[in-house]
Amino acid sequence: MSYDHKTIEKKWQDRWEADRIFEARENGDVSKKRYVLDMFPYPSGVGLHVGHPEGYTATDIYSRYLRMNSFSVLHPMGWDAFGLPAENYAIKSGVHPDESTRKNIETFTRQIKSLGFSYDWSREVNTSDPDYYRWTQWIFLQLYHAGLAYKKNAPVNWCPSCQTVLANEQVVDGACERCGHEVIQKNLEQWFFNITGADPSGKNAAYPERLLEHLDSLDWPDPIKHMQKNWIGKSEGAEIVFPIVGASNEHTNYVLLHGYEGRPDSNFKPWLKKELEQRGYDVQVPALPNPDNPNIMEQVAYVLEHCTFDEHTILLGHSLGGPVALKVVEALARPIQKLIIAAGFIQPHFRDHARPFEKTFDWTFDFKKIKKNAGSITYLRASNDSAVPAEQADAMRSKMGGTIIDCEAADDHICGTKEPEVLSACVPSIKVFTTRPDTLFGATYMVLAPEHPLVRELQSAITNWKKVESYIKKTTSKSQLERTDLNKEKTGIALEGVFAINPGTGKEIPVWIADYVLSSYGTGAIMAVPAHDERDYEFAKKHALPIVEVIQTKSETPSIESGVLVNSGEFDGMDSEEAQWKITEKVGGHRTTQYRLRDWLISRQRYWGAPIPIIHCDECGEQPVPEKDLPVVLSDDVDFKPTGESPLTLSKKFHDVSCPRCGKDARRESDTMDTFVDSSWYFLRYTDPDNKKTFASPKALKAWMPVDTYVGGAEHAVLHLMYARFVTMALFDLGFCPIEEPFATLRNQGLILGPDGQKMSKSRGNVINPDAVVEQLGADTMRLYEMFMGPLEDAKPWDTDGIIGTRRFLERVWAAKDFVAEAYETAASEKEMKRVLHQTIKKIQEDIESFGFNTAIAQMMIFINTAHTIKQITRDDFETFLKVLNPFAPHLSNELWEALGNKECLEKESWPLYDNALTVADEVVYTVQVNGKVRGTVTVEIDADESVVAALAYAQEKAAPYLEGKTIVKQIFVPGRIINFVVKE
Repeated sequence: MSYDHKTIEKKWQDRWEADRIFEARENGDVSKKRYVLDMFPYPSGVGLHVGHPEGYTATDIYSRYLRMNSFSVLHPMGWDAFGLPAENYAIKSGVHPDESTRKNIETFTRQIKSLGFSYDWSREVNTSDPDYYRWTQWIFLQLYHAGLAYKKNAPVNWCPSCQTVLANEQVVDGACERCGHEVIQKNLEQWFFNITGADPSGKNAAYPERLLEHLDSLDWPDPIKHMQKNWIGKSEGAEIVFPIVGASNEHTNYVLLHGYEGRPDSNFKPWLKKELEQRGYDVQVPALPNPDNPNIMEQVAYVLEHCTFDEHTILLGHSLGGPVALKVVEALARPIQKLIIAAGFIQPHFRDHARPFEKTFDWTFDFKKIKKNAGSITYLRASNDSAVPAEQADAMRSKMGGTIIDCEAADDHICGTKEPEVLSACVPSIKVFTTRPDTLFGATYMVLAPEHPLVRELQSAITNWKKVESYIKKTTSKSQLERTDLNKEKTGIALEGVFAINPGTGKEIPVWIADYVLSSYGTGAIMAVPAHDERDYEFAKKHALPIVEVIQTKSETPSIESGVLVNSGEFDGMDSEEAQWKITEKVGGHRTTQYRLRDWLISRQRYWGAPIPIIHCDECGEQPVPEKDLPVVLSDDVDFKPTGESPLTLSKKFHDVSCPRCGKDARRESDTMDTFVDSSWYFLRYTDPDNKKTFASPKALKAWMPVDTYVGGAEHAVLHLMYARFVTMALFDLGFCPIEEPFATLRNQGLILGPDGQKMSKSRGNVINPDAVVEQLGADTMRLYEMFMGPLEDAKPWDTDGIIGTRRFLERVWAAKDFVAEAYETAASEKEMKRVLHQTIKKIQEDIESFGFNTAIAQMMIFINTAHTIKQITRDDFETFLKVLNPFAPHLSNELWEALGNKECLEKESWPLYDNALTVADEVVYTVQVNGKVRGTVTVEIDADESVVAALAYAQEKAAPYLEGKTIVKQIFVPGRIINFVVKE
């Protein structure tokens, strides 16, 4: 019989599916479970290319090996089905993304099954299925309630081609990582996940620190760890505040309103009053009547009667003082300068418990009048506020505009005796983070990012505002790469009329905005030290700004080296390393740690994604969709053409909704979630994919998580892998997941290149279709070849001659069945076959466990070559070989196994044990040299001593002519390898 791969492979694939061989079953023994996972694919219309099966083959071999070693193995497959490609295809073809995605999944499924991978198809997931994205939305709500999901107006990366925003991680060299179009900056209201935030349970370190620290304990490739560490970008330094002058004048006065059960001398009020008065401002802190049983109109009337308000007044309302302040502003006859609401609210809804004033207050506000009278509005929202929900600030901003400042208060509900964030909101200042506070005395000017919120707040004090505003508009058309390119000319404009005070020198220094400073990094502001920073130096030279050297160096160009301080007042002569923290303390700064990592931008202005489960109500503001109403299903009455806002905006059916709180007409959030949200938790759903009550049961999660071995491309280092780690940590902190880290071991597969050595692409015409390979040469051939091409992690070109050689090897395995005998004819033959067989078992076992599949296959070839040389192999030895071949070539090995009379499939067999004693050869071959030149070889017993080897080597027929009649002056013996005679001619 010839090796008919088509018939054989179809037969065994049908058999495995019918017998449900690969369905994972919990065995209750965590030590005997293994979760082996591939990064699930996006099902594109072009189907698989030969690069996809490389990683899939590796995990399949490993999974089959584990099952034969009595492990309960979870090895699932699913589809990352949301995203721009399907939507772009819908725009061009008019085919709904749901329809095209389903057809693509059918193609991918057929192709994957044709390769005989041992996936548990009963656990298949599809991220575009409402049954799946219901739980994506549920996870969003859990993060939202915990303060880890929020919406804010922010400068974002905008792709004009895709007509959507991009996360920082999706911008590569200033271009969209999907379409390659140049990315620009744009201000938009967007949803973020607070990946830079604190654990809401308060038990663990903040997420950036944990994401960084845990890397050391993960069995991941070093390059991936290095990329994540760089992206998180931990920096130790100092936070220093530069006061602003020119933003307020001598007529500015403050009114501070305390809250429920408060007094003028409670919380931060005495400290804040003193700080403001020291700066020369007038401060009024009225004792509001009946603070323990307040009536809002009584308190409002008291404030209006006892406090002075004019265009220079800054009004601060803390806690219940917030709604009182709103009512006061509403009643004023003319605008004030600024309104600050700290831990305030406009609805009597609290996180902890009800308050007695909830029914005695009038909770209706004239928001239009308040907005008109308030001047600028700032909302201080503390991450550690146990009373006021985070959405209260969002609701106020949606009604009145203004800026939300998110902070961590000194005490719960911003009730500390000192609250620096409150002072910063009251008195404009520039906060900078610097890793070199020792250079503070050399800071000769300040630079803000053009998008910095302080720029707008200082508008009234900036005398050249029209020019500033024009410059800001120009910078929005520039990409992040353009703005930070060191080779490009740095542009900027001074904020005339506004100055900062250098807290080291006490001198006024100018404030500029410049496009080379980004609001998305650090504090969005820098202290410019041109003598010790090349970028600042170029800017200072161009704009004739002072350059003051504060660290003595021998360099004529800007130097960042450490050294001895000069021009630094009392710190002159001090070593810069020693001085940096003393200077920080002297100016009231503090040591802090900062991270390059930014919050995860999840909003997308496109259709084909999971809708964000938020409802916007004119009365109640931002409201989460009740969990009982999930999923929020995508509407099908949309035009997919991108316009810069989500196509869902124009869907009447989608927006026909009532507010879950007040019942009035409301409107759904139109943005959808980034597809990386879908893939940030899919591995959890595999553990319990049919659960209707929760995303996965605690029992299933405990039984299978974490993923023991995860295989996929290195390109996901700071995208999927970072996001999946964060979501898993957050679910752990919230009590929904038993583990913090999702992937214990990570392995990357390299690219399979075209035969020309280039990346496969249609445009190059070098794409290899796996369907054609399977049709012509068989699935087992393709599986073996992709593993034999080289180390898994390396890039390697497709070689047609190479895959033909792999096919010939399988044909030799098939032919070896003709050598099967009951016993070996000679003891020497038996001895040699046993040795090679046990070497093969050992080698393959070690190589599978280390993912060294190419060398495992090389050892199989040695075994089959030996069998063909001896032309004999016993049934037992051949069956043992078929067991170790099975994970690599499961169709062929099963067919031969059955041909030997076995009824059960090989997948139910146990992995064979090897005898280490049999792997060691009884004899060893020595190379015989004369004066360093090879003259022959001799075979001796492995334990033969030097004298025996020397005698046999001397008599070796090829070496003898070079030794006879010669004087041996030295004999060099290397046990097990070489004997070298040094002779005298």
